[in-house]
Amino acid sequence: MKKYLELFRKVGMLKEIDREGWKRFDIKDPESVADHSFRAAFMALVLGENFDLDGFKMVKLLLVHDLAETEIGDITPNDPISKEEKLAKEEEVIGDISRSFDIDLDIRELWKEFESGETREAIIARDIDRLERILQALEYEKEDPEKDLSDFFVGGKNKFESKEIMNFFQDIFNER
Repeated sequence: MKKYLELFRKVGMLKEIDREGWKRFDIKDPESVADHSFRAAFMALVLGENFDLDGFKMVKLLLVHDLAETEIGDITPNDPISKEEKLAKEEEVIGDISRSFDIDLDIRELWKEFESGETREAIIARDIDRLERILQALEYEKEDPEKDLSDFFVGGKNKFESKEIMNFFQDIFNER
């Protein structure tokens, strides 16, 4: 039981880690990594069933993919670190977590599947991760109409691999 409690405490750290991308735009009280992960996981649960995919697996992929942030924080594309270096740091932390907590859930394999995007569930989960960020940007813009969060709606960050999630993005974009 003790190892589970330690893991749950570690995961709980995500409630205290702000999503850094919002700070660049002076968002007051930005969402935490846990806030983001929860909604993305819920989206996967609902959409997985509708897309005839394993929604539970997608939930697991989304819950595991940000775990490394308990150690390295929320690194954004604007931080002075290459994507390769970020992935290497995340992989190291995920490996440490997997070894330290030795539970039946293969955290390392789920993380690798999410990052590689080689399965249909991983592709949709990655797209949901992006879509959740865009939905949050829309909500922040609506809270404060003076905020221009266009960076979150355009550019390479929003390359969706699935037509299904792209349709949701179009709906969100049209709400702006």
